[in-house]
Amino acid sequence: MTEQDPIAALRAGLIEGLRALRPVEREVLAALGPTNRDAPAPDGGWSPRDIQAHLSSWRQRQVDRLVAMREGREEPALAATETDEINAIFHAERAGWPWERVLTDADATAEALIAEVTSATAETLGIDRVVGSIMGNGPEHTLAHLAPIASRAGLGSRVLDLAGAVGAIVDRGGWPPRSAAFARYNLACFHALAGRLDEARVLLRLALPGQDELQGFAPEDDDLIALRDEIPTLIDG
Repeated sequence: MTEQDPIAALRAGLIEGLRALRPVEREVLAALGPTNRDAPAPDGGWSPRDIQAHLSSWRQRQVDRLVAMREGREEPALAATETDEINAIFHAERAGWPWERVLTDADATAEALIAEVTSATAETLGIDRVVGSIMGNGPEHTLAHLAPIASRAGLGSRVLDLAGAVGAIVDRGGWPPRSAAFARYNLACFHALAGRLDEARVLLRLALPGQDELQGFAPEDDDLIALRDEIPTLIDG
């Protein structure tokens, strides 16, 4: 196996995950119809249309970061430092967009991110935080936000399929250790929130050992509240 083989496998896996997310987003949002798609959440939060725009905004952010790295520039600065503030800014930028523009932007940001991953250097893809942020702003982000919407639309299995695809991609290997651990941790949170605790346990046994950062916040993570008492055991693998 040549030195480049792991990077080639990693690149292929990242692209596969990015290609998988848009069909799921399209199908789930289309099933809602215009009225439900544009209606605020029951708690008064973002509508499904807003969530699609939110997912696209972070994909664009990741594109901008990769473009800067490719061109040898500093990462573009954000207008705020706190995530909630950044989300509010991104939301305000897209709040008035009609659905067709939101849809076009969703397709364009996904394709642009795939293009940047395709052209990224092996050195760039060898950086752990880069791989983690591609996943975090790609399929993992889609899973986190789309699961409750898909359940309401009767399409929970489509999101579950995406989670399975992401897990299989990581399991094939070639990932930097931290990125693999965070990907599995995020999948564990996805399953735990849906009550699939056995699946979450398997993933946490793989994700937590040797990862001090994850071990530090897992006991306080509300996504894992159903497994909170088991975290010390799961850390041991």
